Amino acid sequence: MSARFAIEALKQLREEDYRLLVAVERGMINHEYVDVKLVAGISGLEEEYVAGRLKGLARLGLLQRYKGSFTGYVLATRGYDCLALYVLVKRGTLSQLSPSPYGEGKESEVYLGKTVGERVVVVKFHRAGRTSFRRAKLVRGYIADKRHFSWLYSARLAAMREYEALRILWKRGASVPEPIDWNRHVVVTGYVEGDELYLIPELSDPKAFMERVLLEVEKCYGAGVVHGDLSEYNVLVARGEKPVLIDWPQWIPSSHPMTSFYLKRDIVNIASFFAKKYRVSVDPERLGEEFLKRMRPHYTPSLGSEAP
Repeated sequence: MSARFAIEALKQLREEDYRLLVAVERGMINHEYVDVKLVAGISGLEEEYVAGRLKGLARLGLLQRYKGSFTGYVLATRGYDCLALYVLVKRGTLSQLSPSPYGEGKESEVYLGKTVGERVVVVKFHRAGRTSFRRAKLVRGYIADKRHFSWLYSARLAAMREYEALRILWKRGASVPEPIDWNRHVVVTGYVEGDELYLIPELSDPKAFMERVLLEVEKCYGAGVVHGDLSEYNVLVARGEKPVLIDWPQWIPSSHPMTSFYLKRDIVNIASFFAKKYRVSVDPERLGEEFLKRMRPHYTPSLGSEAP
């Protein structure tokens, strides 16, 4: 729950401290550890002053310190959280953040927050690659072809991609959370009250709800977006039994050569869940094939249906 510690650290930071954190962030583009001299050069502050402040930031848990043939620093998760929150607060996007996560996943932490206008929002901290750089690079296609790789880069890219997908889909009227803002690895969206589908909430007509989910998938495809990892874990049952599709960092464009594989997998995943948990009479594989055929008139030819 690092965001909670970042909030506490924010209260203790000076304006110059943000310049130093940004300098370390920039230095990490080409260096495993950023030495004090380089931080001073990027920030424009005196080297002696920089050395002392960096030690203090490390004590707050915002930086990790390396001491060997030289003294170097890298951003810690808390430090990156601080930078993103600082910008979002400055913009007026955020004024409050819940002290504990609203939800957690393998690659994200989700908090509730409020805007300056007291609107309740969802604040999602992407953590892609934090646990295992190698694993994240293998399973996340959007970072697999990047030469320079770090948890910081992959988390930022995941957030950027998710915000991009939400922006496209929201404009096209798809049932997704409203995108409000993003910075670095943090995405802010409108709050949607509802239960995750995996909790198996009571539905008045499970088959009809499943069909509404598939209709949203079709609508997203028409907007040029395929979820790529759709399951009961990223469908919300909102008020009035309205489906809302969430978690979009791994989306692919409908023109992608592997669209047929991912689109069918999304359909099969949802249909299989309803068949198993709600006893809906449906053949998931057949439904997936029929869905693809229905999309064919608007479909970009695929190179095949095997997983990459």
